[in-house]
Amino acid sequence: MYKKLLTTSVVSVGLLVGAPFAALASDADKPVDYVAKTADGTKPNALFYGDPPAAGRWDGSPSPIEALGGCTGDKMEAGTVIQASNFDQVKGLCFEGKTVGSMITENVEWMIREKALMINTRHSEFIEMDPKYMQATIDGKANVTFDTATREVGGWKAGMFFDPQDILKTVDENGVSSDPNAGDKLIWNLRSPTYGATMDLRHISWVFLDAHKGMERIQRWWARRYYMEGRLDGGPVSEGDGTIMQKTVLVAIYPQDIKGIGIFSIRYNDPSAQTPDDVWAYLKSVRRARRLSGNAWMDPIGGTVQLYDDWDIWDAVPTKYKDVTLTGKRWIFAIAHAPLMTVNLAFKNTIKEFPAVDMDTAPHFFPNEQVQWEPREVWVIEGTPPDEHPYSKKIVYMEVDYPRPYLGEAYDKNGKFWKTFIFQNRIDIGDDGYQALMPVVGHIIDWKAEFSTTWSSNMKANPAGVEEQDVSLKTLIKLAR
Repeated sequence: MYKKLLTTSVVSVGLLVGAPFAALASDADKPVDYVAKTADGTKPNALFYGDPPAAGRWDGSPSPIEALGGCTGDKMEAGTVIQASNFDQVKGLCFEGKTVGSMITENVEWMIREKALMINTRHSEFIEMDPKYMQATIDGKANVTFDTATREVGGWKAGMFFDPQDILKTVDENGVSSDPNAGDKLIWNLRSPTYGATMDLRHISWVFLDAHKGMERIQRWWARRYYMEGRLDGGPVSEGDGTIMQKTVLVAIYPQDIKGIGIFSIRYNDPSAQTPDDVWAYLKSVRRARRLSGNAWMDPIGGTVQLYDDWDIWDAVPTKYKDVTLTGKRWIFAIAHAPLMTVNLAFKNTIKEFPAVDMDTAPHFFPNEQVQWEPREVWVIEGTPPDEHPYSKKIVYMEVDYPRPYLGEAYDKNGKFWKTFIFQNRIDIGDDGYQALMPVVGHIIDWKAEFSTTWSSNMKANPAGVEEQDVSLKTLIKLAR
């Protein structure tokens, strides 16, 4: 197994399976109960993150969970690799005030016990979202409206639609919210431009992985999403006449048999979701673009097992779903500090091109063992799609402070567990200095087929020089030809 990874906490020596990693270079001087401060060494901004900060967003003093009598028994060391051989031994140990087992979902436990998933643990670190994004949320939230009858929103300009700290105030000690619309509000937040004004998926590739045979093939794509609203790149906050929410181009560039296949989509600013997306597909056979049906958002991306609706685990506005419910709040192990390099073109067309994916160990489609998971406090949000959707239910586990999905689950029409979504995330600094936590690897696993189409990308926020006309039908046709 290849072990060289450049991460935010660099592994100094190789993996010892079933035991903790050797000391991490950036953790060398950290005590066992280390919790990071903000980037400049100060306490997290109470305006943005609550006062006092809740567990997971604390400033280095004892966490509230421990102060309130949380798990205080024997502790698991950071760097321990949780796997089938030691799961029963570590699940009752304490880690940052919680038991290890309490931070592992039922389906993740199944993957550990039955499918050889390994979770290399690290201490959590405070993640600072861009202050412009957080401040825009605070400044604009008083103007945002929510219609409880239609679940539609209005009055939003930038940042999140709804302040998560306000939603936290409605949640009891069991994680249950008194606001029946909390789930809708949190998914509306997910549909704001969390990545910045423009999202650029550089070097994005889908690798087709069979659980038994490993890598079958690689597809390379070019993708870019341009937000027409909520732009915080120093220019106008809104562009156009206000009718368009976002534009996306996604086109295949390799191999030759699929080169040119792609779509251009326009999502309209219709809170009711009654106006379908305009989607054009380029057809190589006639060298023309053709408009698709309004239900293309439920179709697979190319030949992958990922739907367009699974773009960021959950891509649809909440009103496209029959129901969106906040079912709770909990802690999970998640990947918030992914490797700094997730596509290494020096090893093009080999499994080493994708160092964050463990392609050389069955079942071939999990995060590489050196990718580190940490405790994150998340909302658990359940959605019921429309009847024509392939899924009967989707569940997403999303960061409490801002809309960043880490894990997801999809269920078939019989209510049986079907797909797993594991997204690796990291902070990216845009060309304009904008700071965003964004996904760089997406593991989309179809358990019925025992198959995964896992994508990896060196994603970029706010690339310099991109304008609206650079994300258009003309762009699709030009790239496709």
